[in-house]
Amino acid sequence: MESLFFELGLVVISAALVGVVSYFLKQPLILAYVAAGVLIGPFGFGFVHDIHTIHIIAEVGIMLMLFLVGLEMNPDRMKDLGAVAFLTGVGQVLFTGLIGFLIISFFGFDLIEAIYLVIGLTLSSTVIAIKLIYDKRDNNALYGQVAISILLVQDVIAILALVALSGFTEGSFTFDFMRFGGILLKGILLASVVILISRYFLGYLYNKIATSNELLILFSLSWCFLVALLSEMIGMNVEIGAFIAGISLASLPYTFEINSKAKVLRDFFITIFFVALGAGLVFSSMGPLIPVFIILSLFVLIGNPIIVMIIMGILGYDKRSSFFTGLSIANISEFSLILMAMGSSLGHLDQDVVSMVTLMGIFTMTVSSYFMIYNNQIYNKLRNYLTIFEFKMASKRLSNIQTGLKDHIILLGCGQMGQQILGQIKGFKEDYVVVDHYNSVIKRLIKKGDSCIFGDVEDTELLNELGLENAETIISTLPNPEDNLFLIKYIEKIPHDKRPIVLVTADSGREGLELFNRGADYVILKHYLGAEHVHQINRELYGLEEESPLSLMQETATDEGKKFKGDQDYAKLLHGLNKLRLVEIKQKIAKRHIQLKPKKA
Repeated sequence: MESLFFELGLVVISAALVGVVSYFLKQPLILAYVAAGVLIGPFGFGFVHDIHTIHIIAEVGIMLMLFLVGLEMNPDRMKDLGAVAFLTGVGQVLFTGLIGFLIISFFGFDLIEAIYLVIGLTLSSTVIAIKLIYDKRDNNALYGQVAISILLVQDVIAILALVALSGFTEGSFTFDFMRFGGILLKGILLASVVILISRYFLGYLYNKIATSNELLILFSLSWCFLVALLSEMIGMNVEIGAFIAGISLASLPYTFEINSKAKVLRDFFITIFFVALGAGLVFSSMGPLIPVFIILSLFVLIGNPIIVMIIMGILGYDKRSSFFTGLSIANISEFSLILMAMGSSLGHLDQDVVSMVTLMGIFTMTVSSYFMIYNNQIYNKLRNYLTIFEFKMASKRLSNIQTGLKDHIILLGCGQMGQQILGQIKGFKEDYVVVDHYNSVIKRLIKKGDSCIFGDVEDTELLNELGLENAETIISTLPNPEDNLFLIKYIEKIPHDKRPIVLVTADSGREGLELFNRGADYVILKHYLGAEHVHQINRELYGLEEESPLSLMQETATDEGKKFKGDQDYAKLLHGLNKLRLVEIKQKIAKRHIQLKPKKA
């Protein structure tokens, strides 16, 4: 027990230390976790010896990940993206598998090894994609939705493969159809019972306990572990049980709360998974397989995105969405590593093949992390060459936009805050355009007759199409500060007398002050909106002064040498700057309107 505590502590401490260094160097944290594992493992300082126990703990992270993936399988989402997810997911698996089988056969692997390797190549990492998509706040972007949906299809295929492996007995290549059929039947029965219990009992129970956040998450995790344990009892993997548990709760109205609270626990165990992956690396036995490793890795990193872009291009998607989706699955999955481990335990695979696939997993996960983090920069370099993936049958950009607009308002992002702003805009302005990167939002706006266009602010082709120099005001509710910085930088290219007024939102005073210094005309702090509203009510009720609670105190304004103690100090400074800038904005709008008035004959 003391050894386990010591080694687990080393795992967490090493991951944190290397992670901090990686953060300051602006490198993917996943790479840092793997590097931490290598450092404390047998090929590093050799601090960790009980790798098997660490792997068992790390498997909890995979189990929780699949539980949350099951939660994502909301019927409405699957209905909206079901066709593209199914066709692209299955198409990618089939074509990757076929081409991969030809490559693997060329290197002389026997049939059983080739089958394992082909399945491993066709699956992509749900952990990497979901983590980075959510980190970039692109989970509501079209490519994010399509990528996650494709990964859900792949996860189902992976789970079916895991169930199929249960039909083999250890040390034998003979497939026991009776054993497989029995486990499959038990699995279907388990899933049916679990979903029925969820529909007719858990919904009622959740309605009663939902007021307690602590009990809500505790019961959800207990449900995950219960179904996972039942799954193991009938001969299936605990991961399959966790996936079934997640699906059973997907239609409940509490999935957002469950997901937001459980993902912290999941991320902790996933971190241990990647550290354990690095600590368990074996390099010594795979020397002859280096050429195979290089060829297959390049195929995954380049071939997978090309296959996805071709399929999505045929289905009518634009090259940018297709390219970003392809980059999101340019790796092999943690499921691939689980399959390899099962193949090794059944005696189907040699350890050198397992080591090669493990190294491939780490390599492709690392490279694809860079692909996803810098997807916009990569796209801008390659976009002229990607036109070949937009076919004649491809649909035009989803939009309902008027042409020749002048002196109009552009609203970027139409989430909850954006919808409220849009309602206000429509009350005093006829000429406006809404831009959103969530296709269902644009479809809803088109049905209502609103002027809108689908797209992402970092798509320069879209910005060129919008004609920003003719707009009066741009209001951005986009949550990602990088998006707002990109917008501000793009507007700098417009002549000063034609630049529109730019209003952006920020999550913190520090972030807002940076946006202001980079060129935003006005910055709205989301976290202080509620306080501002309450202050307005109190001012009306009690006759308080006009000054906002965030107003800049006199000593803060005059004492330039004073150090900021917290984010609220940044917020106060930003509020004072906003007040000054508001006067300039009013003058600019008035001057613009005077210039636009036609002269009398």
